[in-house]
Amino acid sequence: MSDKLVIPEDRPLIVRRILDVLNSGPKLSIIKVLLDHGSLSAKEIAEKVNIKLPTALSHLSDLIKAGLVKVDIVESGGRSIKKYSLTARKIALNIDLDLLTHLDEYLREEKFRELEYLAICYIDTKRKEKELPLTISVRDIVRTLGIDTNTAIEIADFINTHTEKVIDYLCRDALEIIRSKGKIRDVKELATAMKVHQYWAALVIQALNSRGLIRILESGEIVPS
Repeated sequence: MSDKLVIPEDRPLIVRRILDVLNSGPKLSIIKVLLDHGSLSAKEIAEKVNIKLPTALSHLSDLIKAGLVKVDIVESGGRSIKKYSLTARKIALNIDLDLLTHLDEYLREEKFRELEYLAICYIDTKRKEKELPLTISVRDIVRTLGIDTNTAIEIADFINTHTEKVIDYLCRDALEIIRSKGKIRDVKELATAMKVHQYWAALVIQALNSRGLIRILESGEIVPS
């Protein structure tokens, strides 16, 4: 256990979690028990605080998320036991009130960036496997990324409602392909080269053309500007 846990001002979510924890009687009781006894199992904590084991585990989960409690695996009697202990005896919170009071906006931005990253991971993986399909299904996202269904639903919604982000990402590869080849015959050829459904290739061509990065000849051929 370290002497002091310092939380910087740019971590408003952790600050909020710690403030919530310190406002909870049962969680404070668990902190007191760990201060007095050091490392304990969840069962031992539940007995000392006089609460049921599932309740103790729920409180411990919140304390871990707040960064106040850590878990160690201890071998005892031929089996592994989880032991919980405090990460520090003192906490120094550096609070940026502007960030803290706008935490919901901050979290929305963080969530948006996370979903954008996962959407790109899905796109890249599908293109490596075969091609990015026309229809993005939740089941396929679960299989491709190995994630839970709820997160897969969020990724599918992100792709369907922020198509421009997908197109912006694909445009970079498409432009590189067109420039390297010097000329692309049609949408089908670009789709094959990019490993995407023709629907995505058509949207990419439209975006690149509107930005003046390519020209579409009367013959239908696509060339760089």
